[in-house]
Amino acid sequence: MNLIENVSRRSFLKGMVSTGALVLGACYYPDLLSANDLPKDTQADRATLHPNMFVGIDTDGTIYIVAHRSEMGTGIRTSLPLVVADELDADWKRVKIDQAIGDPRYGDQNTDGSHSIRSFYDVMREAGATARLMLIQAAAQRWNVASAQCATEPHVVVHRPTGRRLGYGELAAVASKLPVPKTEQLQLKSKPSWRYIGKGMPSYDLEQLCNGKAVYGMDAHVDGMVYATFFDSTAASAT
Repeated sequence: MNLIENVSRRSFLKGMVSTGALVLGACYYPDLLSANDLPKDTQADRATLHPNMFVGIDTDGTIYIVAHRSEMGTGIRTSLPLVVADELDADWKRVKIDQAIGDPRYGDQNTDGSHSIRSFYDVMREAGATARLMLIQAAAQRWNVASAQCATEPHVVVHRPTGRRLGYGELAAVASKLPVPKTEQLQLKSKPSWRYIGKGMPSYDLEQLCNGKAVYGMDAHVDGMVYATFFDSTAASAT
């Protein structure tokens, strides 16, 4: 049999205050998190070659690929950048993943419904293919040859008739001055030429996850943000 507990006026008021604080936090903090003055730039934004919001290439050959979805144990922080890297023909060892914060320019950033790959697979392929084509065009310009004579291998553009090679870092500055190709100009790689897609690659930050160095959402701190912890004062005093 369930007993009806006589709640005192004091306990009722405590409950109301705690509930009000929780509602205030739920309503107010999301507005702070989406404030316009929060930093929105990434390493990819600052790279020498930055053809789109997902890719950046510096003159030292480092490639930054933006992960705009949150890692929630599904491996999506690795799998989406791998799609970009495959189309870009990048050496995965020279790729750095750049975690994006919430930003309207990325569109849907919810990691739910198992739709990250389904929704962004084509977008990521096109992002990588765009950068690859610009690097090929830059190499063709340097060699004064037709772009059709050039192809890519991991992190380099090769002139097939002569075997000449130029690294992505060497071409970044020249490529940055070229117009960004339109989608209809892109030639996506065929399935037999995929290097990473469907190959079972390990998670990008697996080592950090295992040694405790990985940064989680609860580790993040934003300057000027008010942090508060809500708890049941009655339960706290009882312990």
